[in-house]
Amino acid sequence: MTANRCTIAGSALFEGVGIHTGENTSVRISPLAEERGICFGFGGRRYRITEAEHLEARRNTAITFPGGRTVRTVEHLLSAIVGVGLDDVLIEPFGPEIPIMDGSAMPFAARILEIGLAEKDEPKRCFSLSAPVCVDIEGSSITAVPSDRARITYIIDYPGTGIGTEMKDVILDGETYINEIAPARTFVLQSEVDALRSSGLGLGGDFENVTIIGADGPLNRVGYRVERECAAHKTLDMLGDLALLGIVPKARYTCVRGGHKLHLKLMDRLIRMVRQAADRGR
Repeated sequence: MTANRCTIAGSALFEGVGIHTGENTSVRISPLAEERGICFGFGGRRYRITEAEHLEARRNTAITFPGGRTVRTVEHLLSAIVGVGLDDVLIEPFGPEIPIMDGSAMPFAARILEIGLAEKDEPKRCFSLSAPVCVDIEGSSITAVPSDRARITYIIDYPGTGIGTEMKDVILDGETYINEIAPARTFVLQSEVDALRSSGLGLGGDFENVTIIGADGPLNRVGYRVERECAAHKTLDMLGDLALLGIVPKARYTCVRGGHKLHLKLMDRLIRMVRQAADRGR
């Protein structure tokens, strides 16, 4: 991964269905030559991702911008962007939700790499924690400890189900992300499907974009794509949620029984530290 800032070398349009709304939707990503960071564009107005506020997490991450524009299920696209080392990019959603594609970050990541990264004559900004941070919610926790590199250990526990207990431990770099994290698809227990749809969630989900897990494992024809895929997908989600900071801090992260709500609680704790460091670096 280059030590200089990168934008995407060209534009890419992604079309599909929203996993929760069930509506057809699309999003375009484009280069940012002069501006820094991840930006969202709506009808000629641009906002930095750090201007967004996240809404209450309900099986996805939704963000709202000044003026009230809300975009749901941003985590997979954001995970792909930071996972492949893209620093500066314009995201233009054309619907209420980012398309789910195949349920993973791979369609986004693969297309970005196919188009290529355009390196800028400016070093990447880095931020390392100066002190440990810990958040918890009802038996779930994340700790982030200062480190010279980003590493995530994610432990999930679904007792009495086809998932059981899994752990994914990865040092984050471009190659590891593509091989072990990006292909991991979103998952749901078969026993949860009806309740989710009754609550207005998962309306666009099917066997093509969700791994549906029964008592003995995945019911999809293709099964799992990567080792310990459910924990890998949680890692994917966490990286996408931390991208709301504008920069993912270098740290040794350990997450136990986490989810979007817990990820975003950690993000809220870190955001002030990141913004202060960014201000000092300008």
